[in-house]
Amino acid sequence: MSARAPVSRWLGLGAWLGPLLFFAIGPVAVLVWRSVGSLGGVPLSALSGESGAFLNTLGISFGAAVFAFAIGAPLSLLLFRTDLPLRGAFAVLFTLPSAIPPFIWGMGWISLASPRAGYLNRMLGEGTFNIYGPVGIAFVEGLSGLPLVLLAGAAALRRVDPALEEAARVCGASPVRALLAATVPLTLPSLLSGAVMVFLMAASAFGVPYILGVSATPPTRVLTTRVFELVLLGGEGSLARAVVLSTALLVLTPLALWATWALGRSGRVRLSAGKGVSQRLFSLGRGRLPLTLLVGSVCTVLVLLPLGAVALTSFQRSFGATLTWESLTLRNWSGVLFQARTLQATGRSLLLALGAGLLVCVLGLASAVLQRHFRRLGAGIEALAVWPYAVPGTVLAIALLIAFSRDLRFILFNRIAFVLALAHTPWMLLISYAAKYLALGTRNSSEALAQIDPSLAEAARVSGAGPLRAFIDAPLPLLRPALFAAFVLAFLACATEITMSVLLVPAGSQVLGTLLFELQSYADPAAAAVLACAFVLLVLLGQALLSLARRRALEVR
Repeated sequence: MSARAPVSRWLGLGAWLGPLLFFAIGPVAVLVWRSVGSLGGVPLSALSGESGAFLNTLGISFGAAVFAFAIGAPLSLLLFRTDLPLRGAFAVLFTLPSAIPPFIWGMGWISLASPRAGYLNRMLGEGTFNIYGPVGIAFVEGLSGLPLVLLAGAAALRRVDPALEEAARVCGASPVRALLAATVPLTLPSLLSGAVMVFLMAASAFGVPYILGVSATPPTRVLTTRVFELVLLGGEGSLARAVVLSTALLVLTPLALWATWALGRSGRVRLSAGKGVSQRLFSLGRGRLPLTLLVGSVCTVLVLLPLGAVALTSFQRSFGATLTWESLTLRNWSGVLFQARTLQATGRSLLLALGAGLLVCVLGLASAVLQRHFRRLGAGIEALAVWPYAVPGTVLAIALLIAFSRDLRFILFNRIAFVLALAHTPWMLLISYAAKYLALGTRNSSEALAQIDPSLAEAARVSGAGPLRAFIDAPLPLLRPALFAAFVLAFLACATEITMSVLLVPAGSQVLGTLLFELQSYADPAAAAVLACAFVLLVLLGQALLSLARRRALEVR
């Protein structure tokens, strides 16, 4: 038995690593190799013409990171370190942008701040606000990334020892001075790390830059939208330029991850051995009411107004019509939700999301188990599983298109031939979804498995159970809440995904993401608002299921 165990583990590692290398990491390597080869065939003048898209990407991403940091840093202190009233409700509302696709926030702000038809401009005067252009894109992307900074600050604040503030108070510092001098510097690296992730998220975005950039005057193009335009143009020259631009976008990923890692190391707080953390909330005193009103106003403007605008647009007969009772109707809902193409796209999206969610859970659990068995290789296994999540969706989609644009043939023993035909099929979408969100299953499974005592499985083995039976009987039941959470998160992400779907969806068929993109970009914003509301309801339902699962898990413990 001891001789078989290492062999079976190595076979398991190969069975897990093979598909990941072939379908996720290999295509990206092919893309980079193709890009190096394409550099000689693309004129220098053509590449220099794309410098505007590269500079716009950097500028917009930096602006989004600055906005998220400027709002998220003080909010994290107010919500997680003070006695601000309703801070729990505010925390839920401010983290909502991470669950709802950024494309929907962009739609909401188009309804609010479109120069002519936006609700705010109708009330305050035409042209008061203009959401189109680089500033509007950075604003919406920063809003979508705000939870990354907010939650990073919350995690850092929980690790800071309150005794540091008490020591500052003993030395004569005021409460505010003690907070700013002792706590804020220790949380700053984590806040900056969250801002770097916002930068990477904004650089990888496609939907928001498209709907807010193409219609701007002059049009604002970024790397992701240029890649999309070049793929639509077709031809060897356009495809070669798209490959080079995708590789340039890919280079930003390791740079951002390295910055996040460096900031994380510099911001690591170590507590004395055996010493717990008992947070003492900072009293706002007379400032409670004005600060509550301020935070409530910011929440209303950033979160509630755009969602309300999307809901209101869904009841309009046509976007931009005068707001009267006669202009509101329920026909949009019945007309959109029960259309044949909507039902077909819904069924296709749900099936793909279901399949991707199951793959994420199975492969993520396998990754966690392999990390435990191969402790020396654990960091490498986790990095391979998590890495595709950091790759921009546009880059991953282009890589899959390049790698599987032609049928792959495998001949076994000169007699049996296997043909892998993935181009222009829904299987390509399934692969992209599973690869992109594998990190959700890996992280959830790894964290849950680390909390389970290995002696449980060992006890089952002593009782005569085999390795597989021991795992099913002992650790697996305790892993179900984490796997359920990973499934729900992956399901929601895949069902509402837009970036990869737009590039990979087969001709003549649609998923919910591409249908929403088409309705908003080319057809009917009011109909798109109906579908966006359905997206929001789906996300809220998923979040409610996650909350219920967490409560049951705590009750079991």
